[in-house]
Amino acid sequence: MSGHVYLIKKGDFFMIGSTNNIDKQMRKIRPDEIISSIEMAHPEGFEARLLRRYRDVRLPESAYFKLSEKQLSDCKRQLGVKSKIPKTIGAEFYIAITGSLFLFLLSSFLFLRINLSPFLELSLAFALSSLPMWLLFVLGNFGGYFSSDLSLFSSWFNRVRALLIALILSCCSYFLFSKFSL
Repeated sequence: MSGHVYLIKKGDFFMIGSTNNIDKQMRKIRPDEIISSIEMAHPEGFEARLLRRYRDVRLPESAYFKLSEKQLSDCKRQLGVKSKIPKTIGAEFYIAITGSLFLFLLSSFLFLRINLSPFLELSLAFALSSLPMWLLFVLGNFGGYFSSDLSLFSSWFNRVRALLIALILSCCSYFLFSKFSL
């Protein structure tokens, strides 16, 4: 669902939010200034990341912040094209996949140096590579946002995908270990 993530100024405070209809939302809030906004396919995850990023200056239980000049310019940059933080909740899954692949390659290389049996090496490498997926399944993210800033089931698709891949990797590890190692 397409929407906008925005940064506005109201009084001495700044507000970070998301909406499907930016014009209607701005008429409702009546900000002093619309500083920046970005249109994206799934704005909820990016909004949650921004809320987490500036959590130290967030007014409790609100989307209002007391941003410094440095934080304000950083927030504007994040809302621009050159943002360095992932913009979707689905990006967490690809971070976990990358972590799994990295752990698999690193552990394969290390176990190769130890001179274990090839099947035991591969089994242990699969077991270690499943860890990022298990973490994504249990935690729902890698610290990019607070789950309370998201709607109830928004991260469940990632959790289910992570569970399936973690089970496949763990089963491969178990199969290799039990059939060929001992």
